[in-house]
Amino acid sequence: MSDTTHKSQLEPDTGRQRIEWARAHMPILAGIKARFLREKPFAGLKIGICLHVEAKTGVWLDALTAGGAEIVITGSPGSTQDDVAQALNAHPSITVLGKRADSRSEHDDHCREVLRSRPDIIADNGADLLTLLATEEEFTSLRGAIKGSTEETTTGGFRLRENGVTLDFATWVINDTQAKRIVENRYGVGSSVVDGLMRATNVMLHGKSVVVVGYGYCGSGVAQRLRGMGAHVIVVERDAIRRLEAHLEGFRTAELDECLHLVQMLVTVTGRDGALTLEAMTKLRDGCILANAGHFSSEIDLAGLAGAAASIHVCRPGIEEYRLANGNRIFVVASGNLVNLAAGDGNPIEIMDLGLALQSLSLEQMALHGRDVDAGVHPVAIEIEQAVAALAVEAWV
Repeated sequence: MSDTTHKSQLEPDTGRQRIEWARAHMPILAGIKARFLREKPFAGLKIGICLHVEAKTGVWLDALTAGGAEIVITGSPGSTQDDVAQALNAHPSITVLGKRADSRSEHDDHCREVLRSRPDIIADNGADLLTLLATEEEFTSLRGAIKGSTEETTTGGFRLRENGVTLDFATWVINDTQAKRIVENRYGVGSSVVDGLMRATNVMLHGKSVVVVGYGYCGSGVAQRLRGMGAHVIVVERDAIRRLEAHLEGFRTAELDECLHLVQMLVTVTGRDGALTLEAMTKLRDGCILANAGHFSSEIDLAGLAGAAASIHVCRPGIEEYRLANGNRIFVVASGNLVNLAAGDGNPIEIMDLGLALQSLSLEQMALHGRDVDAGVHPVAIEIEQAVAALAVEAWV
């Protein structure tokens, strides 16, 4: 056996293997790629992307490049699969920036590099690219050149609509579609969060008292899947209608302060900064496990927790123990990053096949007609949502 053969067996191209495994289970994107290959809707265009760099994303990027696109992409802190990034960087039309260990400031710098590549279209995640584009003077000249954009997440939709982000082109929020809210958020996020928690902790969920903070589409999926694993789930939700829904689904609902002393595990799923404050964390019972399933780790006040801790140490890969002055321990999973991606493989492949199909057809319309769409933040065109739902029914039923 030659040294080269021996090395290839010991060091497989794991990134490429991950992508090919995902591709085998993504029939919706396969059909879209075949059409893109014929029609070339992105010929001569560059797409700037902020989205988790993992295997399903790799299949999606391949479909976009088949349509003629050049891609510059960065992931998010804690979620990048470095082997997948390496495999994608071997593609002549794809540039991946960033790595799994990036800090938030490093991530922001990578986002600036994506914008400096002067993309024609933007596909964003958490509104990281669009916020920089709207607020930093360096990118003033780029604003008038963008054909249109998409935003993937609930958090990004909040940021664009509530923070006064003004852009003179259209942004379609993928998360506004019922297809994504119901299929990806409720069923995909719910199951992948439970998978990430179990991988990270190796603890039993059956019989655990678990608080889920936030009962939107993602939070409801997380609560339902945890209950399915035998956990005793308490829902904390400020919105009266959502709290009523949780009650009618059979969950105990409570104010956060009412259940902190009971909880053995707590998951934030709000899409908002500061959902779990230091004051709240000081009231948790000893040994509580904290995880975040919202977009940013800032849903948990980790800086405040670190400042209040008598000691901090890694007690298991991906889990940090914060010991407070009163002796109580708080275990934080994946440094507060998205637990389903930072501690697992993210949403199931078939779920992301649908979500990334929504992205693909939305980006196609932005490439072809983006400047004809009214500027501002909008839901995806209903025709696209219906088309993708029909493709999913054909593929799955």
